[in-house]
Amino acid sequence: MGNNPPYLVIARKYRPKTFEQVIGQDPLVTTLKNAIRLKRIGHAYLFTGPRGVGKTSMARIFAKALNCKNGPTPTPCGECQTCLEIEHARSLDVFEIDGASNRGIDEIRALRENVKFAPALGKYKIYIIDEVHQITADGFNALLKTLEEPPAHVKFIFATTAAHKVPATIVSRCQRFDFRRIPIARIVSTLEEICKKEKIKVDEEALFTIAKAADGSLRDSQSILDQMIASSEGKITRSQVTTALGSLEEERLVELMEALGKKDAAEALHLLDRVLNEGKDPSIFLEKFLEHIRNLLFLKVSEKLVDLVDATESYREALKNQHGLFSKEALFYFFSVIAHALQTLKRFEMKRVPLEIALVKLAHHAPMQDISQILEELKNLPRRTPGAERTPAATPPQVSTPRVPEKKEPLHLRAPDDESLDALADGADVEPERPALSLEAVWPALIKLLKNEKISVATYLEEGEPGSFARGVARILFPDKLSFHRETLEVDGNKKLIEKHLTTLLDEPVRVEFQSVKELSGKTYAASPAPDETPAAPPDPNAQNVIKSAMNLFGGRIVRS
Repeated sequence: MGNNPPYLVIARKYRPKTFEQVIGQDPLVTTLKNAIRLKRIGHAYLFTGPRGVGKTSMARIFAKALNCKNGPTPTPCGECQTCLEIEHARSLDVFEIDGASNRGIDEIRALRENVKFAPALGKYKIYIIDEVHQITADGFNALLKTLEEPPAHVKFIFATTAAHKVPATIVSRCQRFDFRRIPIARIVSTLEEICKKEKIKVDEEALFTIAKAADGSLRDSQSILDQMIASSEGKITRSQVTTALGSLEEERLVELMEALGKKDAAEALHLLDRVLNEGKDPSIFLEKFLEHIRNLLFLKVSEKLVDLVDATESYREALKNQHGLFSKEALFYFFSVIAHALQTLKRFEMKRVPLEIALVKLAHHAPMQDISQILEELKNLPRRTPGAERTPAATPPQVSTPRVPEKKEPLHLRAPDDESLDALADGADVEPERPALSLEAVWPALIKLLKNEKISVATYLEEGEPGSFARGVARILFPDKLSFHRETLEVDGNKKLIEKHLTTLLDEPVRVEFQSVKELSGKTYAASPAPDETPAAPPDPNAQNVIKSAMNLFGGRIVRS
């Protein structure tokens, strides 16, 4: 039998052994090296950040720097007995403790007793506690006094992925170092060097896909590379990586968005079917699709933002070609629908159904309009004027209660003269001070505004219909069978959103009330016609009587400008 050493996985084989080998944490490395050089070494450190970014590796290197025979030094030799023992995790002076399995008060009491003894070989006794946030509250309380005033020969290094779970009393006694996610470009270059040393053939796009799947974790990327080396014969390709990881290829995202842009629901559903049949996870699919929409929005803001998109050059070119097909409003709508589908997916057993419904909805979406365009259309909506002639197709107008003028514009009434009364009796036109829009008139605009801001509210509201509007109260009708829709809209946040837009559209404070009816009228509410096609508004038969009553009551008269 041979004496070949056991196989060592890439993540352990290429673990950094010096400060210079640490990837992507340059500011932290500089700070620790300067602290050692200036002999300003603290008694406790807290290393926080995502998994696999070098927290524990940095703690080991720091321990070697403190206990090296030449130390404390920012450049440990890595050859002395102390350095070798720390590197192979068998040092009597450096204790690596798992916070998850040594979390109770008894373990912390034992640690507190051991810190009293001097180090065996090195200059310091160093306690590296990984996942320190797992320690219980009693355990933290037992550690407080020792952590605040430890013996001079003791140093603590805590590592955690959840700093917010560490009590503030512990954090305040430590020097905190926040580790960053490693940029994708740095991960790719590191993996390339490893592949050269291991003599592995791999496509650059395959390495990019691995790096992106690792989400900023160098250790995760090394583990994925190890897996791909074992499962691939010959050269590692991007298609092999996407097949192994179940991640969605960028080309599919581009194809799907093009199908939705062409309003081709059939093609979109066929693409979805192929993606899911390949074993892709529905949740990952939706998240990747949201990221694709986000990338398109970046380019709608400015094409220079393509640099913020972590992607291959071919995908960036596809984004540049595609972003012109959609408006920002359409992309906001897409994002809202997909985000809603992702939430539904978490509560749904048949995972593909919410995806299919969402894609059909997006394929048949109406062109989205900018809010400024909607407000411009409102200016051209028909106004009710008492002097307008009645058209045959017009419906009788609703009689609303006269509004009291606002205090900021006081109404000066004078006694009417005979000429004014005669003119009123003859049916002379009287220009109202503030023509009012009806709830029916602004209904299409209200739905458009809500679709741009919160699609779920607009979807539920479309199932109802406008009722009456008087004295600042807008009543919206829902059939009894749609009580769920009504109750959802009555939620405080949804109701306030509707009231906010109605206040803008109707130009006065509005309170919304939802009313149940046996059934709706079935009337449709189309978008408002163009200005040149606007039918003449019918006259209000009671307008003259109302004005006469007001004049008699207040003793006023008509003033013509």
